[in-house]
Amino acid sequence: MQLTAEFAPDRQALVGGPLRGWQHHAHEDALARRGPVHAAELPNGLEVLVTTMGLEATKALLNDGRMAKDAASLRAAMQDQLARKGRPTDLSRIIGPSMLNTDPPHHRKLRALVSQAFTSRRVEELRPAVEKTARDMVAALPSDADLISGLAFPLPLAVICDLLGVPADDRDQLHHWTAAMMTERPELVVPASDAMFGYLAGLIEHKREQPDDALLSALSQAQVDGDRLTPEELLTTAILLVVAGHETTTGLIGNAATALLATPGAWEALNEDTVSAAVEEAARWDPPVRVTPHYRATTDVEVPGGVIPEGSVVMIGLGTAGRDPLVHGPTADVFDPTRVPATGNPALGHAAFGHGLHFCLGHHLARIETRAALLALRERAPRARLSVDAAELERGDKVVPNTFAAVPAALDA
Repeated sequence: MQLTAEFAPDRQALVGGPLRGWQHHAHEDALARRGPVHAAELPNGLEVLVTTMGLEATKALLNDGRMAKDAASLRAAMQDQLARKGRPTDLSRIIGPSMLNTDPPHHRKLRALVSQAFTSRRVEELRPAVEKTARDMVAALPSDADLISGLAFPLPLAVICDLLGVPADDRDQLHHWTAAMMTERPELVVPASDAMFGYLAGLIEHKREQPDDALLSALSQAQVDGDRLTPEELLTTAILLVVAGHETTTGLIGNAATALLATPGAWEALNEDTVSAAVEEAARWDPPVRVTPHYRATTDVEVPGGVIPEGSVVMIGLGTAGRDPLVHGPTADVFDPTRVPATGNPALGHAAFGHGLHFCLGHHLARIETRAALLALRERAPRARLSVDAAELERGDKVVPNTFAAVPAALDA
């Protein structure tokens, strides 16, 4: 994604081409020094504003009721802008009435319904199976492995598909559709989202006829005050859970493993006692979500040092929030898994899982999966090392997720 520091018709990109390693940190931090709000054009031609602010300002904006998430108004604003530019107006079906794109009071109903089927108890019960799956996947890795394709991608995909009740033979196809949807390239996004929509509609209908104990069946039966999810709400919620349930966790696992392997002494020090802090530090320093999906400003919104104009489509940056020197001091831009935050709780030192109304429902599961993946890998390969310099690792071509395309590692060094 190309960011600029001014709202000029002939915007000059500050960065071009694919990013490698952690180049995006320097780019984002440089933007933050210029100001809090920047214009960007997505690959589909949509013009958005991207924020680069500190932690407290970012949390405040994430929890600001003037930043609307209503699917209908979002779609209308996006399609109107694209039509005026002569660009295709077809959008991903993920911009639909799930809890991600719904405002109160309807959001409360949707989140309550999903929460019934996605309880902390249900997630915690998954821990032994997640840990076993992680160990099995790590054991199957070759000596020269790609940690993304061999672990960071298949582990969360297997977990969310098991949770939802997606047949094993269909899982790779779901991942391919998800990867296409994250590019913001309409020629890839629209066919992929339509295909996923159709597939999940058929799967949900099958589970209505033959219910099981998986999450999709539970979602179709969940009720709050007699209300159930409508067919469209159920479908967009299923798409959201598939996409968010594995794509972002892939980023967290890959980013954490890379940071640990690239930091002298960090991999050797990783164990049951230190892994939780290491995961939080990775989420803070190199979050798996670079910018949030779209908001729409319903009025002018003042932020420290700037204004978000009414009607703007906004994507809130999460990287500069975690690397805020006002919170983490002069070493905020350094990965340090031994960091002791001033709050005493590493999870409070970032906004990698969002904040407020749209705080990630799956944060606990993502943490369980990442800890399991790292510990299984550390046990199998205590002397693992990256096969190439971390600065040369290519990032994926996705807009919202912040992931490496591949992380080659020597496990039996």
